Amino acid sequence: MTIAGSLDGRAATGRTPPSPSPAHTLPYRPDIDGLRAVAVIAVLVFHAFPQLMPGGFAGVDVFFVISGYLITGIIDRQCADKTFGFATFYARRILRIFPSLITVVVATFAIAWFVLPVAAMEALGSNIKGAAAFIENFMLHEQIVGYFDPGAERLPLLHLWSLGIEEQYYIVWPAAFVLIARLPSWKAAIVAALGLGSLVVCLTTPAREAAWAFYSPTTRGWELLAGSFLAVWLRQRADRRIGPGTSNLLAALGVAGIAFALFGFSATSPWPGVRTIVPVLATMALIATGGTPVQWVLARPALVFVGLISYPLYLWHFPLIAFTKLHFGGGAPAWSLLAVLALSAVLAWLTYRFIEQPIRFGAAPVGWRVGALLAAMAAMIPVGIAATSTHGLPVRFAPEIRPFMLSGTETSSHWRRGRCLLLLQPASAFGADCAGRGGRPLLLIWGDSYGAALYPGLLHVSAERGYDVAQYTASACPPLIGYTLAARPFCKSINDDVVLRIGRLQPDVVILDATWGHAEAVLREDLPRTVAQLRANGIARIVVMGPPPSWQGVGLSHNVLDYYRQTGAVLPERTFFRSNDEWTRGRDALFRELTRELGIDYISVRDVFCNDEGCLSRIGPGASQLTAFDPGHLTVPGAIFLVRHTIDGLLGPAQRPSP
Repeated sequence: MTIAGSLDGRAATGRTPPSPSPAHTLPYRPDIDGLRAVAVIAVLVFHAFPQLMPGGFAGVDVFFVISGYLITGIIDRQCADKTFGFATFYARRILRIFPSLITVVVATFAIAWFVLPVAAMEALGSNIKGAAAFIENFMLHEQIVGYFDPGAERLPLLHLWSLGIEEQYYIVWPAAFVLIARLPSWKAAIVAALGLGSLVVCLTTPAREAAWAFYSPTTRGWELLAGSFLAVWLRQRADRRIGPGTSNLLAALGVAGIAFALFGFSATSPWPGVRTIVPVLATMALIATGGTPVQWVLARPALVFVGLISYPLYLWHFPLIAFTKLHFGGGAPAWSLLAVLALSAVLAWLTYRFIEQPIRFGAAPVGWRVGALLAAMAAMIPVGIAATSTHGLPVRFAPEIRPFMLSGTETSSHWRRGRCLLLLQPASAFGADCAGRGGRPLLLIWGDSYGAALYPGLLHVSAERGYDVAQYTASACPPLIGYTLAARPFCKSINDDVVLRIGRLQPDVVILDATWGHAEAVLREDLPRTVAQLRANGIARIVVMGPPPSWQGVGLSHNVLDYYRQTGAVLPERTFFRSNDEWTRGRDALFRELTRELGIDYISVRDVFCNDEGCLSRIGPGASQLTAFDPGHLTVPGAIFLVRHTIDGLLGPAQRPSP
């Protein structure tokens, strides 16, 4: 496999395994281990110091090509020698992949037990189930977690998406190749056609499905098939070696291509896509050539050693980086990340030497070793189920802070997700009930998930104050005409559609509510355009709801946990502990200026929750309810509290535009 993949002989172990069969081995090429080292180092640097190697994530694409080449080369030789067997193939894969993976997942869960808040533990539970079933890529897509999304780096098992794609390839490809091998003269052409088909699917996937393209085996398969094609093609022309001049040229182009991908691309580059062809072709060029100075460098012992431990190194580094960033609230100092990389290397070697190798080449019968590994992997599934079904295992925490350990589902279940809070959906997905129940006066919320968080508060108070509520919100889409966001391609069309709906509904009040973390230039340009459009549609009363108090790191719930660990006490009701109040005050001042210039009303949420003593972290009877569950989304009690303190202003007379 990419990072787990290796030759089944000396390439994986550095020594000859007991009684190897020639049919199960390929000639060992230390330069491929060196290439694997380059790829894993690139990934590690990207995750720890992305500014140093902004395209380091392309190292995974290098691994994909290596994986397809090595595995197909083994299967092709075995098919030709009529020695291929599915049981043997999968037994070898299990012995190769499972020991290190089980070790790292168990260690990750053990650390998470003590440090992760419930929301993160609940997400980890889903990821553990995905890892155990090798469907982590699908689980991440289901969770709507993009690989480059802010905060995704705190998911300790995010990196296992690539393992899922590889294993899905291993499930399908052996059976497919056995059939292809029956047409020896057509093998290379068929593999090439399959790869081109997958590439076409990748390149034609709409931008709005970028997350699916990143995680899907159908849009990633061409990278593995590129290596598979190379293995078949090189074997078919084994008697026709590439000349020295051509080899040197191809190797130089390969080095240039990988360097360009690692340093010339970044997280903002659409991936996978046309750009991904660069590291794929470059890797193919390096594998196809031999005897060049490039191969000599790649075959140096230091790189070969890193290549040999690259699989456990890949597995270990990301959870350790994630926990480190969680500990430091996201901005981990460089020294801590360097220490984590060093620790990852040590743990990788220990795992390789004392877990992976003894299990893989131990004296116990293969059936026993495989059976034990399958049982251990299966045992992780109920662990994941327990973490998700209990909403993050709150039993881990002291009774006095347990009520404050919120997973977020307690709140988001009131947002009408997928119906009135669109996720990755077009405007046509808005439900009919988003328009309210037909009552008057009608207050319409237009915004992102922060607007959705306001909805349950408005709904709760509506019965006693006699108004109706409409909700048109979309994740990460502020209520700004003309706003665009690559990660949310529907934003512009959704906002255009909401303006049309507002024109038809003619609500008495339109409430603009969002995170408001956008660049000042965007707000100064898009907010006046939005207000003008609403007024053109006959809306007299427009209210901007300011940003609520926000909290550093994972959020308020985690801050309660950290404060308790530091002091042994519950976080005070009013506090500036890990508060972003300086940013909130600055944004408050900006919106007061903008709304005054535009002649619309502004409600300062900060004024409701904060004073000189701090911002409210807890409210309700005995201060038993948190105001937010993450860095800023209000809980239902928090939203009710806000609405009770602002409803008179919301229902008040319209402020007329300045002459």
